[in-house]
Amino acid sequence: MKRILHLLFLGMALTGCQEMDQIDPSSLSPREREAVSALSWLRHADAQRDAAQAGEQGDTRLYLMASRSPTLPGIPAEQAESAKASCGTRILPGSTDMVQGGTHLKLLQQAQDYAAEYNHLMLDTCLNRAD
Repeated sequence: MKRILHLLFLGMALTGCQEMDQIDPSSLSPREREAVSALSWLRHADAQRDAAQAGEQGDTRLYLMASRSPTLPGIPAEQAESAKASCGTRILPGSTDMVQGGTHLKLLQQAQDYAAEYNHLMLDTCLNRAD
């Protein structure tokens, strides 16, 4: 089951990279262009690699999606408070609840998928470190 989830996340990440390369900035409003630019890190994002590197450096913070009510993607609601206390948090770069257009919405969804995979992996690292 875990293998299937990892393959699914990999497929979504690769699709995200392709979509990022196909964005025509001239077709976006100035606000959407700025919002899309803030998510340009997705082009090179790899949740498994990034979580492993952060864990090796002792950084077990989980990613929050910035919004009026910040959420921890990939972490069950009943575990969220204990996960925050044990691991710490940081805001996912470029995340917001102010959607600036269709392209921005797609990238926000990809960022949320990245954060869900990253958090799932990092929670395991964080909890194993605490043991």
